[in-house]
Amino acid sequence: DNDYQGGFATALMLKDLKLAMEAAQSVNADVPMGARAAELYAQFDAAGKGGMDFSAIIQSLKN
Repeated sequence: DNDYQGGFATALMLKDLKLAMEAAQSVNADVPMGARAAELYAQFDAAGKGGMDFSAIIQSLKN
């Protein structure tokens, strides 16, 4: 896992999730799992992890 460095950055995943949420909203689609994923990635990014690989979020879910 290279300590979750490099790869597809968390900040980029968050950007894509936001775009997906906007697209869903534009057609009145209910996407609760997408909304929750966006919340989790926003929290992870706000914690200073935006440059880490998006899969590093697993570290915050291991409880």
